[in-house]
Amino acid sequence: MQANPNSLQPFPADSKFSDPTFDNCFAATCFKTWGLRVYNSSYVFNYGAGLYSFFDNYDSACISMGSCQQNMVDIELSAAIYLYGLNTVAADNMVQVDNTALVPQAANLNGFCASVGMFEYP
Repeated sequence: MQANPNSLQPFPADSKFSDPTFDNCFAATCFKTWGLRVYNSSYVFNYGAGLYSFFDNYDSACISMGSCQQNMVDIELSAAIYLYGLNTVAADNMVQVDNTALVPQAANLNGFCASVGMFEYP
């Protein structure tokens, strides 16, 4: 039940595996693992992903605010990424690319979850 411990505990980031360092994180909800991370890849296709964050340290109060996690999908140093039917719950940003949030949850609300029919990153 993230964020206790956070993504860097008890194992710190290891550069030999290109682990994320979360250097750009300033909010507690940022230090959570992503539902999907695409790193240094190309021609990745994902169909019908459901990525959810329901708790913050065993407490589900964040679900009512829709903000249990800051980012859900991280794409970094990659090209030709195709996400079709992406659904997330309680993540402020559905998709971030190279540390820039591109798909906000607030603009894609669809009932209980946020949904994007198609996200293509060339």
